[in-house]
Amino acid sequence: MTKPLTVLKSVGPKLVPFFKTCTIFFVLFADTPATETSAPWFFCIVKCLPIISLILFVLLNGMNITEYYRYSRRILIGLIFSCLGDACLVWAKKYFEVGIACFAIAQICYSRAFGWKPFNPYAGAVVFGLGFLVYSFLSTALHGIMLYMVAAYITVICTMAWRAVARVQFFGDLVIKWTKLSGCFGALAFVISDVTLAIDRFKFPIPYAHPIIMVTYYAAQFGIALSVVDSQVDELIDSSKRAQKEKELVETMENKDTKNGHVQNESDSSQSDISMNEPSTPKTLIQRCIPVK
Repeated sequence: MTKPLTVLKSVGPKLVPFFKTCTIFFVLFADTPATETSAPWFFCIVKCLPIISLILFVLLNGMNITEYYRYSRRILIGLIFSCLGDACLVWAKKYFEVGIACFAIAQICYSRAFGWKPFNPYAGAVVFGLGFLVYSFLSTALHGIMLYMVAAYITVICTMAWRAVARVQFFGDLVIKWTKLSGCFGALAFVISDVTLAIDRFKFPIPYAHPIIMVTYYAAQFGIALSVVDSQVDELIDSSKRAQKEKELVETMENKDTKNGHVQNESDSSQSDISMNEPSTPKTLIQRCIPVK
């Protein structure tokens, strides 16, 4: 596992564009949500630049079609759909539903990247329980198609958060990989950002909602994007472990078959010895001569 300090030295320069574009966004629009800006196209470009920087970071970290880059590919696709969702939410009056759909696809991509092992159903029960409470709180202010879209989105983002948390085995691993912690931090920050946005939009205004939403959102995407570091090594190690388990299983089956073959041969040999040692009485001679039907 690569040490965080080593990673900081190697990937730090690749993250400079992200921090610069975040700074530009907050300098220009820290107190100005999209609904209040007089230049929506400029707002959209500046808002999307940090996510575009993270897309470039993932690409610079390495990308191809082999299985070793499967994690990076799924994170990359999630970032692309997140960027599309950001653009749609700038014109939320017309494209809010489309924005939700884009972010839902992003959450599905992140969930697939995080994987399903270890399963950890207890973490899932806690996350989905909290998600149900949030939906129950919001449902009184939802109408029409939003009732179903918000329910679906809460389901996918809870799945994403569950899978991110499940990867971090606090009581199983002697050394928890910092990349897993980074992905877990990003997932939880994403949940905070979206819950804040939903309450502010559907229930009641939250003071300083816009900076809270954007700070947690950029932090979320940063944490998830940073988790691609060493992901190729992780895939290689997992592939080697699977191959080793398959080899051990095949050897076990072969040994079992060989053992069963020896037992069967010994049984046949013993039965033959017993038959040869039986006294040749008239009855046994007749039984040996008459074929069995």
